[in-house]
Amino acid sequence: MSVQTVPWSGLLEGEEVAYVGDEPARPPRFAPLPENLHPKVREALTGAGVEQLFTHQADAWDAAARGEHLVVATGTASGKTLAFNLPVLDALAREPKTRALYLYPTKALAQDQIRSLTALRPPRIKPAIYDGDTP
Repeated sequence: MSVQTVPWSGLLEGEEVAYVGDEPARPPRFAPLPENLHPKVREALTGAGVEQLFTHQADAWDAAARGEHLVVATGTASGKTLAFNLPVLDALAREPKTRALYLYPTKALAQDQIRSLTALRPPRIKPAIYDGDTP
């Protein structure tokens, strides 16, 4: 059996690639928890040790409050989950009959996300997974 290798430079050429580069590491930037965050959600966050947000999480909160669509693209373990959960948790706390449905492409990602959500212990919220293994 032979294995062929192709240099990255050959894969990253063409009109479909808009930018190729390296971004240097930089220190995190923080923002306070939103003033208008529901008190029960604030309590859940501080109970889980979250005293402040990253600025991209605060920006996501602000965009959601304005009713805008948003895409969050950051590195692994950079807070994307809280960025999209925060407005959802706030809406659920304000209106208990509200429901949220998250769709994930893999079971592993769904399991990881439910662990993150459950760790916050949000009030009156019962996350569950429905997949091909659910009876």
